[in-house]
Amino acid sequence: MSSECPENPERHPGSIPPALHPSSTIAILIVNYRRAADTLECLASLAQVNSPPFRVFLADNGSGPEDVATLTEYANQHPEWLRFVAYPDNTGFTGAHNRLFAEIIPMERYRHVLLLNNDTVVEPDFLTRMLARIDPARRIEMVAARVMQYADRERVDNLGITFYKCGLASNRKSPDDPLLGPSGNCALYTVELLRQVRVATGEYFDDRFFCYAEDTDLCWRAVWLGYRAAYAEDARVYHKGSVASGGPNSDFVLYHGIRNSLFVLVKNLPTRYLLRNLFWMLVLHAAILLRYAVKGKLRIVYRLYRDFLRGLSAMRRKRGSIEKQRRIPSNAIKPLISNMFYERDYVLNALRDLFMKIP
Repeated sequence: MSSECPENPERHPGSIPPALHPSSTIAILIVNYRRAADTLECLASLAQVNSPPFRVFLADNGSGPEDVATLTEYANQHPEWLRFVAYPDNTGFTGAHNRLFAEIIPMERYRHVLLLNNDTVVEPDFLTRMLARIDPARRIEMVAARVMQYADRERVDNLGITFYKCGLASNRKSPDDPLLGPSGNCALYTVELLRQVRVATGEYFDDRFFCYAEDTDLCWRAVWLGYRAAYAEDARVYHKGSVASGGPNSDFVLYHGIRNSLFVLVKNLPTRYLLRNLFWMLVLHAAILLRYAVKGKLRIVYRLYRDFLRGLSAMRRKRGSIEKQRRIPSNAIKPLISNMFYERDYVLNALRDLFMKIP
């Protein structure tokens, strides 16, 4: 893993690479949290992207002096295309990106914003292929990439977000699955979409979420404003996955993933949808209680539901604001929701895990 951008013999020393010229209209946002080596690998892959022009805004989220020193040194070597800022505290995925949005969007220089996880590497043409799917005339102003697993590059990590009738969203695994919007690990938005979401709902990401499901919440708020998503099949990105949060089965992911998914329902989904799918939602949460009781994790499950209830009134107030701003009818979202209960592989793995735990 190199800590330097690979050299291009066709470039003159000290010149600004064409893809990184100051006239760039795309801002790429990357947040580091205690994974500087992964971040450097991500930046090295971006250095091979020849077009379109972009500028990277890199933020450290309270990692500590070692990561800050490493990233500061790298940024000082590449001031023409990389801006680095170190925040003193970890404000989560939402807090760090909201700070960057607040700085970048009012500039009126950038037309597109790409969110990219620091534990990814990209193909040189990925950004051109994602940008080609933007079509403001059709209100297509958010794009998902073909994100593959870093360790097995022929295995899908996600093709965006699919929302299921149980009330949870998950990684979209097939182009045949409904597409709600892009996953936050690689998401292209127009600045206009982000600006309008902020004007209509008072926020970019919801800081209450901290991390997980914040991308789903943003997608729903954009959908209610009439925006649509597209998928760039040929834009390849490789993702290590849940590196900074302890892995997909950690208590941290369980707490934020389920609590925030409930917040999404309260904020965004129509009453008709909630009533029609109430049975499946109850089945889901009964299964969560059973699964994690068997695992001996009732304390974390209790805490996530307790904190959901504590945040309920705030989410209901936000729901009222979102409902007032809707520009499409409630029934227009039906094609965006899968008829499946939930992601098939996850359900099978959960059942397998449950029966292995029961004596």
